[in-house]
Amino acid sequence: MPEDLLLELETATSVAESLENIEDLFRVVVREVGWAVEGMKGSARAFENAWRRIILDVARGHTAEIQEARLRLLSAFEQRLRFLKETQALATWLVAQRGAAFPDPDVLLPEIAGLERLKATVFDRWQTAEDLEDLAARDYPLTTADLDAIGPHRRPPASFYADESKPF
Repeated sequence: MPEDLLLELETATSVAESLENIEDLFRVVVREVGWAVEGMKGSARAFENAWRRIILDVARGHTAEIQEARLRLLSAFEQRLRFLKETQALATWLVAQRGAAFPDPDVLLPEIAGLERLKATVFDRWQTAEDLEDLAARDYPLTTADLDAIGPHRRPPASFYADESKPF
């Protein structure tokens, strides 16, 4: 009988050790997810800046090169958006389960919204090189100072003045 009792106690000890290992793993997951939350901040701005660089490259005549890279750009974009959503969901779950202490997972919601907006306004509409040029022309950053510098040197064509349809 004492041997059976010792065997039961030894089993309980191994279960307790297993639970301690699980707790250690949970702490590691919490730490890693916290780092992921921090690392994902600024994702929307990074992709918006990449879009601005693409616009300028198109303006410089590099449309064909950008179009060739479209699938890689789209893949990187979709991967980041998926990681953002998964990280935010996992972090939210961890906080709900154990009150895990790390950055608020909701800080990723504006990042997700920003990428969703960029997806809707750019990546969902960009299929061809012509689409790319149209989108780049739409988003090209002309400041008021740029327009003032261009305006005096570029007059509307004479046909503009001859048009009596009063479009405005």
